[in-house]
Amino acid sequence: MVVRIGFLTPWRTDDPGAWSGIIRPMLGALTEVADVVPVSTHDVPAAPLDRAAARLSRRKYLWDFGLATARARGRAAAERLRAAQVDVVFAAAASVDVARLGGSVPVVQYVDAAFDDLRDRYSVFTGLSRLSAVQMRRIGTLAARRTAGYVAASQWAADGLVRAGADPARVVVAPPGAAITPRAGMDRGAAEAPLRALVVASDWERKGGDRALAAVAEARAAGADIVLTVIGSAPSLPDDVRAPGRLGADALSAEYARADVLLELARANAAGVTLTDAAAHGLPAIATDVGGVASIVAEGRSGWLVPDDAASSAAAARLAALGGGAWGGVSRATAAAWYAEGLDWARWGERVAALCLRVREEAAR
Repeated sequence: MVVRIGFLTPWRTDDPGAWSGIIRPMLGALTEVADVVPVSTHDVPAAPLDRAAARLSRRKYLWDFGLATARARGRAAAERLRAAQVDVVFAAAASVDVARLGGSVPVVQYVDAAFDDLRDRYSVFTGLSRLSAVQMRRIGTLAARRTAGYVAASQWAADGLVRAGADPARVVVAPPGAAITPRAGMDRGAAEAPLRALVVASDWERKGGDRALAAVAEARAAGADIVLTVIGSAPSLPDDVRAPGRLGADALSAEYARADVLLELARANAAGVTLTDAAAHGLPAIATDVGGVASIVAEGRSGWLVPDDAASSAAAARLAALGGGAWGGVSRATAAAWYAEGLDWARWGERVAALCLRVREEAAR
C-alpha cells in the first residue's frame, strides 16, 4: 500500500531553526521513504480569547496552548489536510493542532515528553497559572483520543506516554537525528593536551552551565589541563573561558569538530538535540542521566552518563581521567559509529513510515 502522509506542524517547514532545528531534517527523512505533504499552521494566530486570558492572568498563561486556539488551529489543519488528500497525519510538536482535529484520518504523534514531565523543568512551562495548566492537560487528553500511534523521542518519553494512558503496543521509540551535521572537509584537529571541553547552552540554568563551570574548576584543581569553550547564552564567565556567543550552523559545526568532549550537565533534558549533534560529529559527551538522555548517549560508546545529584563532581572526575588519557575505549570513532547505528535520520524515517503505514492499514479494515 502506498501511503500519503500529511506532515502537520505549527512550525514553518522551511525554517532551518524550527524546533531546535529538527523540523526540516525530520520532513526530509520522511520524504525519502514516503509520499509526504507538509501542512503547517504557523500562520494561524492565537485566539483572541486566549490572548485576553494571557493579559488578565497574574501568572503565566500560554495562549498558544489554550483551548480556543486549539479549536482554530484544528479547524485550519483539517481544511488543509483535506485539500491535500492524505491517508495519515504525522503530527510533529502539534498536540494543539490535533486536539480539535476533525475527520477520520488516523494520526501519529511525535512526542519528546509528556506535559507533566516538562512542567516546572523547562522555563516556558514553569510558573503556569492554574487555568493554563488545566487547559494544557485537557489538550493532551483530547489529542490522545485522536491519536492512533506515537513516535517517542526516547524510552523516557515512551514511558511517560504509557503512564499517561497510551497503549505500549502503539508507541515506537525513534530518537531523532542531528540538527547540525558535519560539514565536508572540516578540520577535526588532534586530540592532545590541553583537553578541549565544550558547553552549548541556550538555557543556562536548565542546561547546567554552572555545573559545567564547577566541574572544570574541580578537574583543574586535580591537575587536568582543560580549555573550556561556552557557546550560546551565558552569564558573566571567568576570563579563561572562551565564549564566542551564539553561532550559526557552520560555525557551531566547526566547534563540535574542534572539541574533545561535550559537557551537558542538564537538570532537565527531553530529547537532547545538542547531544545528537555531538554524536553526529563524533564528539563524545559527558551528560547527566535525566529525561531522555540515556537514549541519546550510549554509555561507554558515545560518552558517559553522570548522576543528576552528583553531576559536577562526577563530571570533574571524568574530565580529570580524560585529561590523563583514560578514555576507556570511547573515541570519536565510537561516538560516530553509535550515531550511524542508532540515531541517524534514515533509521528514524523508516521507523516512522512503518508506523504510519500500520495505522493506515488498521483504519482501512
